[in-house]
Amino acid sequence: MDLSMDEHKLIIEFRRLSDSGRKSLLDRAAVLVRQELDRGEPDSPAPENRCSVPQSEKRPETAKEPIFTE
Repeated sequence: MDLSMDEHKLIIEFRRLSDSGRKSLLDRAAVLVRQELDRGEPDSPAPENRCSVPQSEKRPETAKEPIFTE
């Protein structure tokens, strides 16, 4: 998993917190998530300039039968 420098710094700071500090931070994050869900607004609306590309080509890695190579 590739993380940015800011994400690495956040993880390091979180690990430095005491147990009570971690709990209070996670409790606050849970409250913020609940507030966002209660608002009912989508997190990130689909951009208007995006289109879907049809998957007409079969991909062997998604087939259910095993792939045999010799």
